[in-house]
Amino acid sequence: MNIESLLNKVNLFESLVLTSGFKRDIVDYFKSIQQSHNQNLVYMKDLSLRIKTSFQNFDNNLLSEELLYLLKNTIPFTELNITSKLDELDEDSSLEANDYYSNFYHILNTLIESIDENEDEVKKLKDVLNKYSVAEVEQLASEGNALISIIFKDLKSTGTIKEFTKSLTKWNRALLMYYTLLKSDSPEEIDLVEIQNGSIDVICNIDFDVSIDLTKVVMKGLEVYAAYLLYKSKTAKEIISSYMGNKKLIEMEKEREKLMLSNISEILRDTIIQQHKENFKKDKKITKEGTDKKIEEVSKIIAEHIIKGNEVKLLTYEPQVEKDKKENESHESSKELAERLRETTSIVRERFNHLEEGDKLLLLETYIIKEEDEVKE
Repeated sequence: MNIESLLNKVNLFESLVLTSGFKRDIVDYFKSIQQSHNQNLVYMKDLSLRIKTSFQNFDNNLLSEELLYLLKNTIPFTELNITSKLDELDEDSSLEANDYYSNFYHILNTLIESIDENEDEVKKLKDVLNKYSVAEVEQLASEGNALISIIFKDLKSTGTIKEFTKSLTKWNRALLMYYTLLKSDSPEEIDLVEIQNGSIDVICNIDFDVSIDLTKVVMKGLEVYAAYLLYKSKTAKEIISSYMGNKKLIEMEKEREKLMLSNISEILRDTIIQQHKENFKKDKKITKEGTDKKIEEVSKIIAEHIIKGNEVKLLTYEPQVEKDKKENESHESSKELAERLRETTSIVRERFNHLEEGDKLLLLETYIIKEEDEVKE
C-alpha cells in the first residue's frame, strides 16, 4: 500500500482518538467511577452515552476499516463491540448500581488496554513510514505535484472490470479537462500511482494546484449535499407535518426539495466556473475552447461520484504552503483543507444512512450518468 495512504490512516487514528481527547476522556471516566460518590446509575449511564456517541463518530469515519490496514499484531479497539456491550448494560433494567459499576469498570479497562496497544503499534509504524514519506513528499513538491485518492465504494462501479474501467475512464477525462480549465500548459497523462483493494482506492499523482482546487470543488459539493441530506432526513418531515395538510404549502416544499437536489450539481458547476475565471486572470493562455462543455462534464462526473457514496482524499501537502500559512494565519493550509474534507465526508455518510430507500433511489436517478449520455472515446 502507498506510504502516504497509510500515513493518512495513521493521522485519522491520531485525530479521532488522541488529538480529539477521546483516550484522555476514557482514562478520566475510568478513574472517576472508582470514586464511591460517582458509582450511581445516572452518572455512569451519562458516561456510557458519551462513549457510544464517540463510537458513532468512529463508524462515520470508517476508523475500524482503516485500522485493519494498519494493525497486524493487535486487534483494533473498534472491533471490541463496545457499543453493543454498553447498550446491553444500559438496557438491563434489573441491574443495580453495584452490578452496573462492575461491568462498566471491566468494559472501560478493556477499552483502555486495547487503545494503548493500538497506539503503540501505530506509533512504531508511523516512525518507519515517516522515514520514507519525507523523501516522497519532497520529491512530489519539487515536481509541483500531490497525491489524490479517488475512492470507489459502490459495487456498481467496482463489481466488474467493465464497470470499473468505465469509472476510471470518466475520471481520467474529468481530471484532464479540469486541468485545462485551470492551467495553460498541456496536461500530462494522469500518473496512476497505485490501486488498492477493499473499497477500490485509486491514487493519482497530479499537479499540486489542481489537486487543491479539485479538493475545494468536492468540498463545496459535499457541503451542499450534506444540507440536502439533513433536509430530507429530518427537517422536511417536520416542516411538512406542521402544514397540517395545506396543499399549497406542501407543493412549495416539494419545489424546495427539487431546488436543493439540483443545487448539488449547480454548486459544483459554479465553483469550477469561478476557479476557471480566477485562473484565467493569472494565465491568459488558458484555452477557452469547449469551456462550457468541459465544465458540464467534469461537474457531472464529480456529482455522480459523491452521490454514489464514493470519496476523494488529498493525501500529500506542500511544505511551502504550510510555511505561507504561518505568515498569513487567514490562509487555510492544505492539511486543514484535507481534514475538513474528511469531516464533511463523515457527515454526509452518516446522514445518507438515515435516508429512506425511495430518497436514495431518487438521488441515483438524478445524478447517475446514463450510458447513452457518456462521452464516447
